[in-house]
Amino acid sequence: MDSSPRRRSRPALFAAATLTAALAFGGAIVAAPAHAATATVNGAVFRWGINAEANSAAFAPGTVNLLSAGIVTATSASDRVTSTNWKQEDGNVEILKLQSDGSYADATFAGLRTDAAGTTITTGNGLNSGHIAQISGGTGTVDVDANTAVIQWTGSFTSAFYSGMTRSWITDPKLTVASDGTGTVTATLGGYGTSMDDPDKFESLTPVSDVVIATLTGVDVTPTGFTVTPDYLGRTVTVPEGSVAQVTGGATSGAFPQSFVDFQILTGQGSYWYSSGGSADARKVASPLSIAYTATAPAGPTVTVSKTSGLAQGETVTVSGSGFLPSGTATNGTRPPLSGTFSGTYVVFGKFADVWKPSAGATSSARSVIAQKWAVPAASMSTIGGTNSGAIELNADGTFSVDLTLSTTEAQDLASGTYGIYTYPGSGAVYAPFETFTPITFASSSDVIVDVPAWVDNPTGSFGWAFAGTSPANLGTAVQDGGNFVASGALTDIVVTDTRAGGTAPYTWSISGQVGDFESSSGDSFSGDLLGWTPKLVSAGASVTGGAEVTSTRLGGTGLGASRVLASSTSAASATVGADLTLVIPGTTPAGDYASKLTITALQ
Repeated sequence: MDSSPRRRSRPALFAAATLTAALAFGGAIVAAPAHAATATVNGAVFRWGINAEANSAAFAPGTVNLLSAGIVTATSASDRVTSTNWKQEDGNVEILKLQSDGSYADATFAGLRTDAAGTTITTGNGLNSGHIAQISGGTGTVDVDANTAVIQWTGSFTSAFYSGMTRSWITDPKLTVASDGTGTVTATLGGYGTSMDDPDKFESLTPVSDVVIATLTGVDVTPTGFTVTPDYLGRTVTVPEGSVAQVTGGATSGAFPQSFVDFQILTGQGSYWYSSGGSADARKVASPLSIAYTATAPAGPTVTVSKTSGLAQGETVTVSGSGFLPSGTATNGTRPPLSGTFSGTYVVFGKFADVWKPSAGATSSARSVIAQKWAVPAASMSTIGGTNSGAIELNADGTFSVDLTLSTTEAQDLASGTYGIYTYPGSGAVYAPFETFTPITFASSSDVIVDVPAWVDNPTGSFGWAFAGTSPANLGTAVQDGGNFVASGALTDIVVTDTRAGGTAPYTWSISGQVGDFESSSGDSFSGDLLGWTPKLVSAGASVTGGAEVTSTRLGGTGLGASRVLASSTSAASATVGADLTLVIPGTTPAGDYASKLTITALQ
């Protein structure tokens, strides 16, 4: 550590806020498209200790540098992170401690002062506590062949120096890896502005989004993840006049990314993140960053036909396809009109030979085409002559749907081959996954035809929800925090009971909430956007997910003035859900008891 900040005084408590509740219904469901060249990632795990200095003994007597799950707030630089406000776990985030055998276990507050072997860390022995922040539940995509990845996590962890005299936090990190093995980790940064030269300075900093907290080189994207040490050694940064200068040329000289250092200069921690010529320089080097996941390969192309047997001459069937997505040059045309670009797929009713596939070397003579459509991206439809020439749209998610009218001639009936619905790449491309065959048969004059649908159980059960208690929430008394008042509390748990079963439709649900303006009995008010929440699942099945964290607009967030998802499920499932509430309002807000109406929205 370069030097020690001075203690500051704690302000008095002030103001109050409460919540009441009402009920409403509504909502919407949105789906995102897939991409063939990528595999889907769910439940990715992010592990990083930032650097050894973030886990070392500090020079202020009795203090250490530490990590905590969640955002640990303060009212002044004299506040400390203690056993009562330090958190091992918060939402998707956990703090883990290195063990003597190289494994990791749940951290404890006492363990912040010892290394993996149990030895007390001091500024003299240079040991560190070996803690890392672990964030689970990351989602995104990876392409092992292209060596690319994009994964997003939700959650925050706090990095506190001198046991919290100065502190900042990292929220919602996002990993992006390019095909050349370079990458970045970006995040939203928040914290408090302090100064070692001005002991009275303590202010809440406006969160800054898309800050590069790590740059990466040499990343090898594998099907299960990777470990890489972020760039630091040899990197230089520019610091404002009057700041501690960077010292370069040493064996451990370097710096974290410029945008990260820029923010930390505001917190008073600037020189803790680049080499400054002090004894702590060796501990400032970035620690290894570990990413783990299971990549789920996208499903291959599939075709369904609304009716495949007992067809009457001239009958119309619906042909639907999915998974017809580009796969590099393998799906590009080799001849006009789509030479060198993604050429989609032919959708054909015909009578083909047993060996018909272009990938098996079969020539066009093996494929007797009776009716044909060509599924291509919307931008290519006019290139192949538009709908009058048989063009149909191949959606960005690799799906298409088209009606084909099927009829045959006596000559076709007598010819060799098998009637069916066939697909294969257009414009001369050869790509085996796009080659599909669905056999069909026509009814004869002596056939007795009946369609028997799949058996469907009648729907049973019901859906409902209710608060577990009589009062939705009480935020208690707000306290001064820099230039703001801050109040926190918890939403009373909401119990969702879902026993629906049977039928054919998926039984999904979502619970959302929003608040109106807060008003006092004296007529003062402030916006509901100043309230935020962190949803949590108290008990829930695998199909239930919590909503994203929403922060106060005072902290740069979007607030709860508009409807925000608390939890949702992709199938019928009972659950108990809740949320931690945080209200951040200007320090100029008049004193008083404030209340706001909380509206819960249920969609099923």
